[in-house]
Amino acid sequence: MDHPRRGLTYVKVEELDQSQFSFKNFTMEDQAGEKLGDVEGVIMDVTKGIPYYPVVNAGGWFRSKHFLIPIGHLALDYEARKFIADVPKERVKRFPGFDLDVFPRVTPEYLDRMAEEIARECCPDRDALAHYRTPAWWDGGASKPDRPDDPAK
Repeated sequence: MDHPRRGLTYVKVEELDQSQFSFKNFTMEDQAGEKLGDVEGVIMDVTKGIPYYPVVNAGGWFRSKHFLIPIGHLALDYEARKFIADVPKERVKRFPGFDLDVFPRVTPEYLDRMAEEIARECCPDRDALAHYRTPAWWDGGASKPDRPDDPAK
């Protein structure tokens, strides 16, 4: 498996291919039904069509916190328009924040540290690479590889 954070791009939910289904207006919950936030996009390798992290906005009146949750921890309930994380809300609250404006300029070392922090809070007893396994419900065509800002072009 390639290094899981090499060549990643942030793709807004609206920019994903919606010919089969759309992730617009999706929320993220834990298994107890606690809302974690709203899904705004996906950090993914667009050249391979592999998702690594949905970007979730935890909301708030005066400030919001974005966070990433590894794709391997999510189940999909398309009818209810939500993802269900197998990580409890109290752990997710300790995930590092994620700044969308800074993402294009972060270093691989920064991403490694962030992934380590997420793994430490998420499930410290599991292999971190397991966090990035592509779920059966993901269709690689959703990445829209013909986007004008595709780094492969």
